[in-house]
Amino acid sequence: MRRVVLVTRPEPGLSETVQAVREQGWQAVACPVMQMVHMPPVTDHACRAMLVTSSQALPFLVNQDRDRLLLTVGSRTAQRAEAMGFRQVEAASGTQESLEALCRQKGVSGPDVMLACGRGRRGQPYGADLAEALGAQRFEAYQVQPMSGLSGEALAALKAGRTATVLFYSGETVALFMELCPPELYEMLAQCRAICLSQAIAGRAEEFGVWGQIEVGDPLSLLGDGP
Repeated sequence: MRRVVLVTRPEPGLSETVQAVREQGWQAVACPVMQMVHMPPVTDHACRAMLVTSSQALPFLVNQDRDRLLLTVGSRTAQRAEAMGFRQVEAASGTQESLEALCRQKGVSGPDVMLACGRGRRGQPYGADLAEALGAQRFEAYQVQPMSGLSGEALAALKAGRTATVLFYSGETVALFMELCPPELYEMLAQCRAICLSQAIAGRAEEFGVWGQIEVGDPLSLLGDGP
């Protein structure tokens, strides 16, 4: 029976998601395809509001005023921000587009807005288009560093045909997963679901044409109870 769910996201978030998947009755396997190199936290930066497109950027803001408005890409990032002590936190619905819409709704734009985001493995600056659209100051909070391969447990589950689902939380994790997965195992992916947090991520998965099924939405909600 296909009971294994591969969780491809990095920390923070990996361990939390693995535990949540197990609580739903599945055999969760940690399969991070990247790790984050975090920049030193910035000193308190005078601004009207702060934006984050990923929870990976939150450690960068540890020295910031806890009463300053903080808009996050989604609810789980907002929860982590609140756990850090930030008191004015509002969440978008999980995509960069929804974060921009929330900023427009609240009139948050201009050079006194601080956007903390990252840089991809090939040097592409995350959030650059959002910063330009809002006229915000972009700060680099972390950089993506690819893993050297899929975890041994993940490879074993794929080879044995025990993998039911792979969870994706970003387009870059999709691309890296496919790069790190041995081509001879691609045929096993035709029997798997790829659950993607957003339509944009699903679009990346569709480009490879190997998945048996692609679903879009909150991965834990779509996953459902174990078999």
